[in-house]
Formats: sequence, C-alpha cells, structure tokens
Amino acid sequence: MTLKLSLSQWICAAGLVLAPMSCLALDYSVKVDAPAPLLPLLTEHLPLITARQDPELDAAGLSALMRTTPDDARKLLETEGYFSAEVKLSVTPGTPQQIQVSVEPGEPVTVSAVSLNLTGDIQHTPDYAARLQALQQQWPLSQGKTFRQADWDSGKRVALQQLQADRFPQGHISDSRIEIDPVSRHAKVFLTLESGPVVRFGALTIHGLKRYPASLVEKQADFHQSDPYNLQQLMAFQSALQQNAQFSSALVSADPQTIVDGQVPVEVTLTEQPKKKLDLGLTYDSDVGVGGRIGYEHYNLFNQGWTGASLWQWDQSKQSLGLGLALPRGADGYVYTLSAQLKKTDIQGLITESNQFGIWRTHTRERDELRFGVEYLVEREHVNGGASQTNQALLPTAGWTLRTVDNLLHPRSGVLLDGTLSATPRQWLSTTTFVRTYGRGVVYWSPFPAWGTFLARLELGKVWTSDASKVPASQLFRAGGVNSVRGYDYQSLGLAGANNAVLGGAVLATASLEYQIPITTDWALAVFLDGGDAAENWQSYQARYSRGIGVRWFSPIAPLSFDIAQARGTTSVMWHMSLGLAF
Repeated sequence: MTLKLSLSQWICAAGLVLAPMSCLALDYSVKVDAPAPLLPLLTEHLPLITARQDPELDAAGLSALMRTTPDDARKLLETEGYFSAEVKLSVTPGTPQQIQVSVEPGEPVTVSAVSLNLTGDIQHTPDYAARLQALQQQWPLSQGKTFRQADWDSGKRVALQQLQADRFPQGHISDSRIEIDPVSRHAKVFLTLESGPVVRFGALTIHGLKRYPASLVEKQADFHQSDPYNLQQLMAFQSALQQNAQFSSALVSADPQTIVDGQVPVEVTLTEQPKKKLDLGLTYDSDVGVGGRIGYEHYNLFNQGWTGASLWQWDQSKQSLGLGLALPRGADGYVYTLSAQLKKTDIQGLITESNQFGIWRTHTRERDELRFGVEYLVEREHVNGGASQTNQALLPTAGWTLRTVDNLLHPRSGVLLDGTLSATPRQWLSTTTFVRTYGRGVVYWSPFPAWGTFLARLELGKVWTSDASKVPASQLFRAGGVNSVRGYDYQSLGLAGANNAVLGGAVLATASLEYQIPITTDWALAVFLDGGDAAENWQSYQARYSRGIGVRWFSPIAPLSFDIAQARGTTSVMWHMSLGLAF
C-alpha cells in the first residue's frame, strides 16, 4: 500500500509533532447581522463564535453548534427584552467556511405592572411605609421600561442588600416572578421580600488587644448592645479603628448566622502597632536646603490610648519644637487635640520668633477633613538691623480639606481643595482685629490619559484689618517657590521692607497651569506657567510670571517633582524640587 501526501499535508503532519491540536481545529468565520446595539451581546457570548478558538472542535461539534445557534441567540436576546426574535443561519462553503447569523429582534417587551412587597416584622415598624416607598422609587424596572435581565438581577440584589443592612440581616426573597406575554409584549414583575425578625447588636468581643485598653476600641463605636442592627454603623466603626495610630489593621464583623435571642455578636479583630515610635530623618527641600527632624510618639499615655507626640525640626531657615496630645476618636467621629509650638524662622530678611498654642476638634472621613479650633500665638519679629515688634492674636478657626484624586501616588483626575477662615474676637488677647481667609485648589484632568494630564492650581488669600503691621507675620502672605510661583526664591514675593527684607501682604493670588507628558508608567515630562504675587491690597497687586519645564517621578512613596523655571524678564533660571502632592 502506498500513501501519497501533498506538500501541505506533509507540513500539517509534521506540525502534529509540535502542536498536534492546531491542525485539527476547524477554520470558519461568523458574521452577525443584527441591530448595532445588540451586536456586542451576540458577538461576545454566542457559543458558535466563542467556540472558534477551541482546538478540539470537530465537524460534528460545529454542526451541533449550528443547530443550536438560533436558540442560543434567542436566549441571549431575551436578556435584553426581545422575546419574539427571528434568527436564521446561512452557510457559504469555502475555505474558511462562512456562516452568517441574521437576527430580526422584533419589538422588546415592556413592563406593564410591578408588584413590590415587604412582609414580616418590618410591617410593624414606624418607617415601613417610607421603606416600601424607597424600594419602589429605586426599582430599575418601573412600568413602561424595557425588560432587561441585568436590571431584574441588580434590582433584586440591591433591594435585598438594603433590607438586610438596616435591622433585618436575616431578610430574604420569598417570591420572585416574571410573567411575560410575548404576544402583547408585556411583562409583569413580582417581588416579595420577607424581613424576618428585628435584630439587635449583641455583645462586643475584641481580639488582638495586648498593649492598649479595651476602652480605646469601645468608645469609637456609635452603637451599644441592644441597639438595632445597622450595617453602616459597623462599617463606620471599622473605618474609625483603621484610622487609629494604635492599629495597623482592623476588621469588624457581625455574622447573621450567630444570632441568639434576637442579638448578633459583634467581633473586632485588631493588629496592634508598637506603643512607642522614634522618628529620625534628614530632609532636603530646594526652597530651604538640608534639614533634619527628630520625632517621638507614644500611643498609650496614662494607659488611656491617648497619643503624645514631640517633633524637633530644623533647616537653614527654620527651627521648631512642637508638642501635641490627641485623644482617641469619639463615637461622633471627632478627635480632640492640643498643640504647642516654639518656632524661629529667618526668611527673606524677616526674622520671626513665635509661640503658638491650640486646641482642635477634627473630623476625618475617607476623602475630607473638617477642623474647628482656637489658636493663640505670640510673635516677635524684626528685620535684620531693624527694630523688633511683638504681635499676638487669639484666633478661632474653621478649616476644610477635600481630596478626591483617583490615585494619591499618581493622580490623573480629581481635585484637591483646602480652605480656612479665622478671625480675632475683637481685640481679646490680640494686638489688632482682623479676619483671615485662605483657600487653595488643584485640579487634575486627563481627557486622553495616554497623551498626558493637565494640572491647574489656584491659591487665594486675604486679610481684612485696619492695620496690617499689627497682624502676626504668619497670618500675612508671601509667594514664590515650590507650589507657588516657581522661578522665584521661597517667599520672595511680597512687600518691600528695610534692608531688602520681604514682608507679608494682606492679599495673595497665585496660579499655575501644567501639562504632564507621560514617558513611561512612572515618569513624565512637564511644562508649566506660573503667576502670582502678594501685595498690600488688590489695587497695588501686580502678578509676576514664570515658565519652565520639569520631570515627574511617581515613586512608590510619593510623587517627586524636579523643575527648572525662569522668571519673566530675567535670563537666570532656578531649580525646584518637591516631594508629595501640593497638600
């Protein structure tokens, strides 16, 4: 017997040694003729198309797929509300074999009636009517809408989650039906949720505590044993514990399967941080040069979970010693802190020695922070070679910070906002009466991420007073340097003082526009324009401008910026380096 093979058959036979399945796979193409909105559904999920990559598919298998394709397509179309679709197949022989699936979806089914019910103990609660109304308002398959399987599934899931999240964690779906009439193209939707009994919080059990008292944890829960179960309160409790300096991780859970006598035990699992922390470091900033810091923190003062901190910092223009005491976060979400700081600065010929004391009430959430406090500061300031002057102020202050950037290490979209408002209560403990406002914001925008990110920054400040010379220097404004007007020395823009010193002004406005061009995943080039100044008033305000280029490294720690800038009207350039976001 003689076996004769063509060249192509020899090649295929040889290929079986290395890839035996590749020669057995069928070669065919599929074209779907359907309305454009339905094409993705069919081309991504139709078995006749997805099976093309299956090397084990043989002629018999393909024939079976072709027979079931009309039913497969109709089932997919039913998920989008089309229950009377017509599907036809046509085959054009050849190599590859061409198969066309023609779809006439017909008219979609619309919802003609909706029946949503809540049964069980929830019917005897004061807010039963409000909860039923909320369920009806948020239900995605309202009367007149096209029936979609995805809306049906998500509607049931969300409705059950909301029932279980507030007092009824044992709630379940007792009836779930759809009655569809393909002839009239109408659908009736029926859903009944059985609430089960009201469940309350049980005893709190804490795991993982060795260094810190249980009261540190218990005080941060805004619920008590026998209070009605609420999932949002559990999540807020966990978030509060995760923000504690005393813990590196925190998990709060309440398993509905462990309910006893109508109460669900609350389990807290913690991983503790050490009680004490020593921080030693060298710093460098292009504005102030080389510096250092020594910090010490104790997270369990008086065995009450209070945090005490001290920090000594120095560089060539500033030396400071700060002390702080923070009480644990309360159930209302607020943290109370006390602070004291001794500081001396020598910037642009203005020497300032200050003592500052404050008490603050701060509420920190995932994206924003609210601050309320009172500060008292005494400043002794003088210009090199000039007379000294002492100013003081008692300042009630309110502040707000918002961070919505998509990634703190590599922001491409979102905003950073920060604002403060402070005022002296007449002249109580103050050398003069004044009101101070300050705000800053940064916007990141990447309309086409592959082509880069736009960054816009704005900074505004104003002090209302009859005599700015009696306002402490730290409450006035100067501009220049990183995160201000690059191309100028740090805080070199302001009012001209004696011996070439730069004094603070009562008004401030700076802005920047930057375009970051990606080079690699973690590196980008930047071009920017800066402008702004500080002045005595808006009438005398005149912005200074600069331009420059830079490099951005989005490191695993924080964004690092290196910039070279030139002030308008000069030939010299300055370089600036900064670590982290603007604030």
